[in-house]
Amino acid sequence: MIGNKYLMFFISSLAAAATPGWISAPFADALPANQLLVDGNACGPTCLLSAFRSGSEKWRASISKIEGNSDSEKIRKIISDYARRPSSLDPKKARWNGRYGIASPDLVAMANELRSERWMNSVKQEIFFKNSRERETALLARVHDKLSKSLKKGLPPILRIRRVAWRNPEGSRTKNWLTVKAHFVVLTGLPEKLFKETKSFKVTYHEPWGGKSLSGKIHISDTKSAGIRTLIASFPGSDIGKTLIDRSEPTCLSLSSAIGLF
Repeated sequence: MIGNKYLMFFISSLAAAATPGWISAPFADALPANQLLVDGNACGPTCLLSAFRSGSEKWRASISKIEGNSDSEKIRKIISDYARRPSSLDPKKARWNGRYGIASPDLVAMANELRSERWMNSVKQEIFFKNSRERETALLARVHDKLSKSLKKGLPPILRIRRVAWRNPEGSRTKNWLTVKAHFVVLTGLPEKLFKETKSFKVTYHEPWGGKSLSGKIHISDTKSAGIRTLIASFPGSDIGKTLIDRSEPTCLSLSSAIGLF
């Protein structure tokens, strides 16, 4: 009996050692904000609200200064006070509009302006396209490292995902992965470490379309997404852009970049 007990303890110890820990947002239980309360293309401003209040105390303190008694009032206030400012990409246009949403560089600018203290770390954008000589497993490790850093520093990163389809560009006979619809979500958790040569990792995230807490997986491309230069976001609860896809078209969610403390 004693021998069996020691054997079971040894086996359980090995299993524990082989299981990576989990990195969560400082306030991962914070309720996700719902963009549909304001506008169908308000995912960017909505994610700022969700990311800040899921973050550490200083980020929560910053977003608490936004006036409003409800999420919808706060999102509208963020849009009116910050998203209506001139875009860095085209000063003649506002950063956000109800038809096209907002571009990542303008969302970065808004995030930094929402900081209550200038000494706080600057929010930046990180592009996640595969380098010419980079292996897909190396890209996965690089993305995991960047996302982990932002979570550890106290700000859940905002992921930019794109619904892409394998189709012909207008006027061309050559098919390619084309963006159909872009979207933002907030990452709230991921494994602390990746095993060597792993091809995927699980994540939890806040989906602004409906305000949901969901889980999914980020992985390297497979036969269905061959030729794509990014990682794939397998997020079953995120249907962004699906209505714009023909049944015969191959499609997936591409993880193209993120906004956070990198």
